[in-house]
Amino acid sequence: MSNFLEKIKYNDIIIKYYEVDMKNEIIVRSPSFGLMHFKGVLAELIKTPELQRLSTIRQLGPLYIIYPGAQHMRLLHAMEVAYTALTISSKLNLPKDEVECLGVAGLLHDLGHGPYSHSTEILFSELFNEDHMDFTCQLITGERNLPVSDEEKKIIKFGQIPIILKSYGIDPNVIAALIRRKFTKKPYMQQLIFGAIDADQLAFLRTDSRFSGVNYGEISLDTITEFFSVEKMQDGKEYLFASEKAIPAIKDMLMARISMYNFYLTDTGLVIGDMIQAAIKKAYNNGELKNFYTYTDDELRTYLINSKDPFVRELGIRIKYRKLLKIAYRIKPVYSTKQLDFLNTAAKHPLFKGCEYEDMKEEKILLKKLNEIGKDKLRDIIYNELKDGKITPDHIIVNLTSIKNIELTEPRLKEARDIGIIKNGNKTTFGKVEPFFTLFIENAMTLPAVFYIAVPEEYRDKTRKIMQKITKEL
Repeated sequence: MSNFLEKIKYNDIIIKYYEVDMKNEIIVRSPSFGLMHFKGVLAELIKTPELQRLSTIRQLGPLYIIYPGAQHMRLLHAMEVAYTALTISSKLNLPKDEVECLGVAGLLHDLGHGPYSHSTEILFSELFNEDHMDFTCQLITGERNLPVSDEEKKIIKFGQIPIILKSYGIDPNVIAALIRRKFTKKPYMQQLIFGAIDADQLAFLRTDSRFSGVNYGEISLDTITEFFSVEKMQDGKEYLFASEKAIPAIKDMLMARISMYNFYLTDTGLVIGDMIQAAIKKAYNNGELKNFYTYTDDELRTYLINSKDPFVRELGIRIKYRKLLKIAYRIKPVYSTKQLDFLNTAAKHPLFKGCEYEDMKEEKILLKKLNEIGKDKLRDIIYNELKDGKITPDHIIVNLTSIKNIELTEPRLKEARDIGIIKNGNKTTFGKVEPFFTLFIENAMTLPAVFYIAVPEEYRDKTRKIMQKITKEL
């Protein structure tokens, strides 16, 4: 074992190392990577109930309702990220213990995801003031266990992940730091787990697009990873770099990331996510579903359908049979200030001669005024107009994204300019080698809708007229 792991201390606790049986191997066939072999610590971790729980949580949440093929699970994604991390780190000839750490971090990085994946992510913040990565790291370090029933505890042994890691000489805190993006000792390891080009993106782009039936994610993984190298910088630390030969493949990957991100945020998908969140919050406020984040997709849907609350039951049934709420009114994407500055600058360049764009100033002014009214007051106004003894305020979903949130983009896309590039034997960055493309990438992200109101279908036309009246008076 190398010095990297020998120096790790476990709070002065003596760890008894298990005898590793190298015949302990799990072989999984991936639709994107073929046969994937997992041995030792990875094989043992895959067997844990915490990881097996991910086998019934869909990678793309409720998007299977729109794209029936998108039924692949978080466990497959976790294994593909681990396999990708192992493949890249092996090509880089990293020490065995580092390869193992990266594989483990890839395998465990989504351990704390709630049902329907990112559709319930916002509730972590709203209800518990944390996110799924907090829960993930707590499961890894042993600070927290899955709050399961006593019946399950009689049959299944939970909380073994930190014990397994320590038995193989792996510090759970190192894995948690890699996942939490706080591992500063070896930057190249952090970049491989969470960076502008990391194992996570290289894995999910291929499989998400394949199961969804779109071709955005068909990236040249081999070309990118074949030309990776680890280079020492002036701070004495080593970072991940790519050869200039990989630039076309990197550009392809970044474009795929934008395309897939906009695919993930389809209007219908957002509405389904809102319905799931509304049902959970209603149940939670009624004293139900206190541990909703530990449920699987089907467990949650079954619970909603059998809830004591009629509104929660209704939404559960609507989701089950695709009787979705419909968007009655919406404001289309509004360019951020940064995007408008970019377009104004680009318009002056000869290459953009004749190109025009909508600045959408009226929409932005309207959005600001609606923000000032607030979604609760808007909901009350609409409800008082629609009130017929059947519809309730809960049936009116107002999704009002603030101006500040429009500025947000997928964080890793913002880091494209800092990707290390080796050109003509010299260290530089992607932003310097590809300045125009970098500017485009940083400004290309938009949301499908920054404001919308969704209601049961029979109230859609009337709601639209109400909103047209409100906005006309603003």
